[in-house]
Amino acid sequence: MLFGAFLNQTVYIPMQYANQPTFLKHFLSAFCLALMVASCAPEDQKETVSIEPPAPQGIEGSWEMKSIHWITKDTTYTIKEAQPGLFIFDSKRYSIMWTPIDTLRTPFKNLSNPEEKEIIAGFKSVVFNGGTYTKNDSSIVTKASIAKVPGFEGGQQFYQYEILNNQLELTMYDETYPDGSKPQWYGKYKTKFVMERAQ
Repeated sequence: MLFGAFLNQTVYIPMQYANQPTFLKHFLSAFCLALMVASCAPEDQKETVSIEPPAPQGIEGSWEMKSIHWITKDTTYTIKEAQPGLFIFDSKRYSIMWTPIDTLRTPFKNLSNPEEKEIIAGFKSVVFNGGTYTKNDSSIVTKASIAKVPGFEGGQQFYQYEILNNQLELTMYDETYPDGSKPQWYGKYKTKFVMERAQ
């Protein structure tokens, strides 16, 4: 017998018909028509393969602020529901933006022409810097190339971190200015940020 593969099924052709031109002509025509019909099947009947993006690993990615904790030897001051904040890490660079107050920032009355007191209040109500960083399994050291505070470029901040599922706890315990000096808060308290991976 002569046989062929037809839509994953084996089709047997008796030998007495295999050498008949008319039979083969009709058989091939029917075979091609069946292929055309199969290719035009509705989308919901076709098998689709979805490719899921790889799940983020480690600290790389975007993290949204959930709570902030200033930890001293005696007590801890907490903002349980933090104002919007975002920490972003790629393989070598970082950017951090967060709000150190527990209320919404006050909008300028005239966004393009704020008063001096509005500028001062706005400056105090946000923290940001960005640059490069190095890390190991439990700590991060950032080096700013741009910062809210002029002159902090080149300054370093030191963090310990822990990741559990989609939650990141990032604790800043040290800071060094570009000239090697330390801020007034050094040794008095640590700042712990609790964040969730942005979706």
